[in-house]
Amino acid sequence: MDTIKFVIEQFVDEEAGYRFPVINIYINGQDLVDLVSRVEQKNWDGNKNTRSSYIGFEVDQFHQFHDEMLGKKRRPFSVVLTCTCTYAECNCIMVNMAFDTHTVTWSDMKSPWLSGKTPSPWIDEVEAQELDWHPLSYAGLGPFTFEHKQYLSALEEITEEWSNHKA
Repeated sequence: MDTIKFVIEQFVDEEAGYRFPVINIYINGQDLVDLVSRVEQKNWDGNKNTRSSYIGFEVDQFHQFHDEMLGKKRRPFSVVLTCTCTYAECNCIMVNMAFDTHTVTWSDMKSPWLSGKTPSPWIDEVEAQELDWHPLSYAGLGPFTFEHKQYLSALEEITEEWSNHKA
């Protein structure tokens, strides 16, 4: 079984000169942004040596984050990482979340904007493929299967941390 942890950490952009707290996701002890970066670098044949342009959810967007982590999605898939500008509509990483009695599974990870032809990141995937959409493959990343209790416990812990953070 995979493990998940949600952590409030500072996102720092030295170049732009700003910092703000975000909720980062750690899967099996590794930052999800780093995991995504490695897959993207392989897809780009190592031509891109920088960390991906993703961050966790801004702490101010906690309620949206909480809903997304419970599979209460606003789009065809649940958003798990946002663009460094903090808007999922700019770029994001999405997954399909399946909840059952004993497990929570994240599968079909994708970035709707990273492809040759992207008609719209928010249309149904079947329709997008009919329009010749070929997303960057994240097939080497996941699926991740979490024990249901551990997943909800991690979500409960970040909710408590968020409550203390905003106080």
